[in-house]
Amino acid sequence: MIVVPETLQHQWLVEMMRRFNLHFSIFDEERCVEAYADSDNPFHTAQLVLCSLDFLRKSKRRLDQAVDGDWDLLVVDEAHHLEWSQDKPSREYQVVEALAENIPGVLLLTATPEQLGHESHFARLRLLDPDRFYDYEAFVEEERQYAPVAEAVSQLLANQPLTDDALNSITELLPEQDIEPLLRIVTANDVDEEQKLSARQELISYLMDRHGTGRVLFRNTRSAIQGFPQRHLSMYPLELPNQYTTAMRVAGIMALNSPPSKKPHRPCIRKKSISSSKAKQPAGRHSTRVLTG
Repeated sequence: MIVVPETLQHQWLVEMMRRFNLHFSIFDEERCVEAYADSDNPFHTAQLVLCSLDFLRKSKRRLDQAVDGDWDLLVVDEAHHLEWSQDKPSREYQVVEALAENIPGVLLLTATPEQLGHESHFARLRLLDPDRFYDYEAFVEEERQYAPVAEAVSQLLANQPLTDDALNSITELLPEQDIEPLLRIVTANDVDEEQKLSARQELISYLMDRHGTGRVLFRNTRSAIQGFPQRHLSMYPLELPNQYTTAMRVAGIMALNSPPSKKPHRPCIRKKSISSSKAKQPAGRHSTRVLTG
């Protein structure tokens, strides 16, 4: 099930078909009414469903029916609109929370996860893993303790010999993991660089997995995503359709035969110029238009 803003429904419908050959059905009130011929719950009549968040927000009945659907995965686009606070979560957040509680897989998509504040960012993490992110105050306190993790990861990424303090810090941060073999490889002098690099990457993965949001939050950028084919321009000349040629010929003939337009003569009234520095300019005299795109 994919939940998106209403304006993006058809874009998602086309993209899922073009890129993945997945044929989704857009569910709105009209589609739900038509589906009653096949099932008491309209959401039981299709396996790939695309609907707007606003549609589920406005109708408790449709939301309850959607929650009752047997979904494998929930995808929510523009998830930064899910505003939340401890005292008053938004209705949009409550809709997604109700769905997430009954769906094993949840994927939230957003380019600006902290747009609506730190609390809303925590609340979205809670949708993904409520056991891991159970309390906002505990989450804030945990963030303050990320400095040693960041320092340990930085030293591993620098590909430089680790100090005794760094080794002790990594051991303390990973007490449940047997990392002694990896540390021996990293500090050994008779091991090739490829093995050392592999051991460093494994230690970094352990640290990122056990601390912070590494298990539920993935950050991607256009420059980081590789593998797209290079585009090449291939130009092919096309003949101008006959109807276009005819239309252009008719338009040219009409332009030649039409009489020149006559504008009514308006008398020119010359006003005296004002040279006094105290004189006020008329409103709008020096207005400027700015076109933004």
